[in-house]
Amino acid sequence: MILMNEIPDRFWSLFRSVNRSTYIEALLKINEEYEYSNYFLSREVCIQLLSEYFSQKKYVIWQDETEDDWDELEPPATRVLNWLLRTGWLRKVDDYASMTVNIVIPDYAAVMIEAFSRLLGDDEDETQVYIQNVYAILFSLKNDPRSSVSLLNTALINTKKLNKSLQDMLHNMDKFFAGLLQQKNYANLLKDHLEGYVEEIVRKKYHILKTSDNFYLYKTDIKYWIGEMRDDEQWLEALVRKSAADSYGRLSAGRTAEEEQKAAETRMMEDILEKLSQIERGFDDIEHRISNMDKEHSRYVRATVTRLNYLLNQEDNTKGLIIRLLNRLAD
Repeated sequence: MILMNEIPDRFWSLFRSVNRSTYIEALLKINEEYEYSNYFLSREVCIQLLSEYFSQKKYVIWQDETEDDWDELEPPATRVLNWLLRTGWLRKVDDYASMTVNIVIPDYAAVMIEAFSRLLGDDEDETQVYIQNVYAILFSLKNDPRSSVSLLNTALINTKKLNKSLQDMLHNMDKFFAGLLQQKNYANLLKDHLEGYVEEIVRKKYHILKTSDNFYLYKTDIKYWIGEMRDDEQWLEALVRKSAADSYGRLSAGRTAEEEQKAAETRMMEDILEKLSQIERGFDDIEHRISNMDKEHSRYVRATVTRLNYLLNQEDNTKGLIIRLLNRLAD
């Protein structure tokens, strides 16, 4: 099912709403309880949850474009819940057996709420998750006779996601260069460096790639296993026979069942070898990106030290130059 086709038109009104931040916070609170309650919430529980949340913080709810005067008379929790239901971010399901109204989060809304959570929350260590996934998948594929080629597809997807995560990390390092020359005060620059770059980039991301339990430890085993799997004809043939048996069905014109199976096995062998090569190339790309991150990190540290030294000595140097200039003029 294509989720884009399921989204109602009014769904997008959240992004242009004056109450956008309030609606997003309400969705995150409902989603948090939604997961805790095994994805099953009654309308009453949602209203109580939002009432408690709104009572603990300051907020302002402006009249929205889809609301009328009667909506403004509702309590804030009920008003927000009704708006989310009306625009399709949440959906009602009537349980006639228990005579209750349950609130569910549609699949398309769940995707957006997860994005809100990632944008507002601390970044998780995605690079570590992806590299461990690839490591575990290839280990299972190599050693578990029940494994199929679908595991290889999953390993390739995780390799691409790891590459994307590292590329995003590399691009995000650039924003610290942009703010470097904008700081005119030594204390502010030092604070931005320690609380911004060191905390967000070095400790949370860059440091993980350089510690003992790092990318290179997994990479060595992964590339070794890929080489072994590529050279192990007996293992390849067993995986091909198992996977190809499910891939061919109706016979092609002029082919026997044996010929069709042989063709399917040939295609499967080529597909497996190609995916192994793609994973291997993916890890070469990862190593290249980490090397670029090393260069960017060194460049930023040098630039920061130079800028800090300039701001630290700027006042004294300026006074000294003025005194020398005045002395020269006096002479």
